[in-house]
Amino acid sequence: MYNETMSAAELCVSDLPRGVRPREKMMRGGPRGLSHVELLAVILGTGTRKENVLKVAERLIRRYSVGAMPSLSVKEWMANPGVGDARACRLAALFELSRRVDKAASREAPRISTPKEVYAQVRDLGAAKKEHLLGLYLDSQNHLLARETISIGSLNTTRTHPREILHPAITHLALGFILVHNHPSGTLVPSSDDVEFTRAISRAGELMGIPLYDHIIVTREGFVSLKEKGML
Repeated sequence: MYNETMSAAELCVSDLPRGVRPREKMMRGGPRGLSHVELLAVILGTGTRKENVLKVAERLIRRYSVGAMPSLSVKEWMANPGVGDARACRLAALFELSRRVDKAASREAPRISTPKEVYAQVRDLGAAKKEHLLGLYLDSQNHLLARETISIGSLNTTRTHPREILHPAITHLALGFILVHNHPSGTLVPSSDDVEFTRAISRAGELMGIPLYDHIIVTREGFVSLKEKGML
């Protein structure tokens, strides 16, 4: 029976019930259920003769806060009792790896699966004074490989030849593509030329094995999807 006046931090971790030991908690329910102190205790591994690992972790978090830890150098970590050179290097390496993972994630190409996600990539087109025709070329996971401006200033999109649209798809090894064009007039109603052109490009894409997923019309006020309208 534990002395009720004694805090968990004052006990040896091995003396705690298995259900509340940080490592056992992580193995049972994953890392998200652990507190900041418990997560840091798992990383540190062990404490010192004077302090168990939970106590060491609690002291470090109280001194630096979680937000400041990623910027600590190896020497700054080593300045703390219970953190030798090996643990200091481990902590610095952990936060550097985390920083690199975040950086890589921020550079990942956007995934486009809905008309709304298309619009988020081409919203700027709504303010254009001339008509622009764009192609968004996607990989097998619908990540954006390239955004290509196919034509500018045409009175209507039907003047654009399919090869001008499909050539970038071949160059970027796209598995599919989406067309986007703006209506400087502000109307979101697809014209008969828009529909005819879309269906012609769709047929050309099918022949090449590179399907047209959608054709989006944008204005300052919003967008419309020809696929959602049943026009593709």
